[in-house]
Amino acid sequence: MKQLSFVAASYALVAGAGIAAADPGALLVREQVPAGPITAAPGLGGEIQAGWGGAHAEAIGGLTAEALLFERLTIAAGVQYDVGSTRPSATASFVIVDANAHPIGVLAAVAYKPEGLTEPDGEIESTLAISRRIGAGLATASVTFGADLDAAHHDGEAAASAIEPVTQTTAVGGVARVRDGLGSSTDLGARWDSLFGAVARGRLGTYTLTAVGGGEAIGQVMGGTKLGVLGMLALGAWW
Repeated sequence: MKQLSFVAASYALVAGAGIAAADPGALLVREQVPAGPITAAPGLGGEIQAGWGGAHAEAIGGLTAEALLFERLTIAAGVQYDVGSTRPSATASFVIVDANAHPIGVLAAVAYKPEGLTEPDGEIESTLAISRRIGAGLATASVTFGADLDAAHHDGEAAASAIEPVTQTTAVGGVARVRDGLGSSTDLGARWDSLFGAVARGRLGTYTLTAVGGGEAIGQVMGGTKLGVLGMLALGAWW
């Protein structure tokens, strides 16, 4: 992708920020599930994703670099290919309440997403995520509202995920997400779309490999619902 230099620059930006190394034992639950709710970064690192969305009949993927600063602030930059377009993004999130120290965790985030690689016009998204530790695992849910700069178009998203370790190096879980244009312009003839899937994750040193398998659906503008198979792989590395 042409925007790889954008992501590489973000790595350089955070590399000298004095970030504490991530706890390898916590990566299984702290790393974000692909297409799932926003979570705090587990340290300094990044992830590459690739897969197929059968309902949209297209490849999906992305590349993200992110870093946890001061144990609460996450900054991230990346590129996503989804619903027929490639979009860079810049995100900042802050842990208001830490789920590792309290029964319920709260995270707030704001993201800027241009329309494309060379088009500055885009939208600003605001997200609120709630998480809860369940034994050694973590369950998270989030809601997101996005609007362009002149508020002419807007959309919403809700996502949930759960991840539970089964050994010291593997974990299983699930993810679900639904997006709605809320009356705004549509992508690929879809009024809304959703996905759901089972999650399997393995860790080897600083690397984690996550697989998601399930299905997706789109509500078509002309009526009816289209279904398809969803498959995704994500390779991440964290320090």
